[in-house]
Amino acid sequence: MFKTSSLILFALALLLIFGCGSDPEPINYGHDECDFCRMQISDNRYGSEIVTSKGKVFKFDEVGCMIDFAMVENLLGSTDNKFFVTVFSMPETFTDATSAHYVKNNNYRSPMGLNVMAFDRKTDADDFLVENEGLLLNWIEVIELVQQRSM
Repeated sequence: MFKTSSLILFALALLLIFGCGSDPEPINYGHDECDFCRMQISDNRYGSEIVTSKGKVFKFDEVGCMIDFAMVENLLGSTDNKFFVTVFSMPETFTDATSAHYVKNNNYRSPMGLNVMAFDRKTDADDFLVENEGLLLNWIEVIELVQQRSM
């Protein structure tokens, strides 16, 4: 009996340690719902996620909804929470939102109208800007853009 109890406790401990990952989950486009605006997540070029320090995953249809949600839930200031955005040129590939390079271009409509695309490499954002107009932004500037929109 003692061995069985010890084995169960060990298994539960492993589950707690390894079960709460900090990686994003795939978004089921066309089925998953944005955790902020409650609209169906449909455009795979703009999806984003927050993975909390406890391993809870929140999915969004664009970076603007993710930031709005993070502001309401007071999640932005914590380094324990992980923020991910879809790489615009590689749909369904996530990158760290805090180090991504963003381009605002109103000719590329995002689901909620922020019209901001994320790139994992600055060279990709620069290449996009060579062929398209737009404004290069960093994470803090995108947060400020969302805050201005919310006023």
